[in-house]
Amino acid sequence: MTKSSTMAVGGGVLGFLGLMLSLVMCGASVQISDISKLAGTVPVGGELKSGAVPEKYRALIIASTKMCPEITAPLLGGLLRHESAGWNENAVSPVGAQGLAQFMPSTWAAVGKDYNGNGVNSPFDWGDSIPAAGKYLCDSVGQIRRAGLKGDVIDLALASYNAGFGAVLRYGGIPPYQETQKYVKIIRGYAAEFTAPDGGLSSGGGAWVYPLIGTKADCSSGFGARWGEFHYGLDLAAPIGVKIGAAAAGTVIAAGPASGYGQWVKIQHAGGVVTIYGHVETYVVAVGQQVQAGTLIATVGNRGQSTGPHLHFQIDVAGKPVDPEAYYKSVGGPPLCR
Repeated sequence: MTKSSTMAVGGGVLGFLGLMLSLVMCGASVQISDISKLAGTVPVGGELKSGAVPEKYRALIIASTKMCPEITAPLLGGLLRHESAGWNENAVSPVGAQGLAQFMPSTWAAVGKDYNGNGVNSPFDWGDSIPAAGKYLCDSVGQIRRAGLKGDVIDLALASYNAGFGAVLRYGGIPPYQETQKYVKIIRGYAAEFTAPDGGLSSGGGAWVYPLIGTKADCSSGFGARWGEFHYGLDLAAPIGVKIGAAAAGTVIAAGPASGYGQWVKIQHAGGVVTIYGHVETYVVAVGQQVQAGTLIATVGNRGQSTGPHLHFQIDVAGKPVDPEAYYKSVGGPPLCR
């Protein structure tokens, strides 16, 4: 959390408690101050590696990332670990940032509330500060999208948490502050460390399937160095109009125009895994839509910076692109190249 400026908050403070409970408790009317009750209502396995965070925080960290698909439990857990210098609930920085999530008093006055319903509204109450941190990150994602900023939205949200959204907006990306740039890398590192080894697939992620429906394609360009640059995905050459299916179960986090890709679809999966489908001709899904492995999401196109009809298929794990062929092999998926 920025120690020198009050963070801008977009959209107003939502009734997060009600929203969270409706998501993880099917609308049951209870308070979440009894964490033992909440722990039985949310997935305590899945993407967050066992032992990555203190067990008493685990259920609330998972629940506090349910407002937006971009913010995962490993990411929020890593942020809290770093901010609190090792889970110190009473941490106070030299400039006055407080609690697990290190909110400045002026920022807490804007975003803090009694999320756990125990009659206390305090950044030192982890039942308040954990959901406040999750909500702030998700609010930042919304601000970044509305502002049309280019770059990785998760990196920009982390930069907003550290330096304030105003600084991110001013520089049109991660500010050129050494502290902020280092901060983003540290939290990303924790997120990778805190992600379950199997990416959460054994806990509901489901099977991985071939991303083209009814067609097996040649790989026209692989993952790695290409034309003096680095190619972050795998190109599957196919005619315009061939159907594209979701590679695995997940939530659509982007669908529409994208610089360089013409149009794309992005899907968030368990364990901080994101699949990207670029250069599509048409897309038939919307942001927030839940999809299953093989669900029709788009058709192959030749839009954007493309030399011929193909699907650019990319897989990011904890924000870093990985070789799709190697990843599919690691999770038992089918071969990607004909």
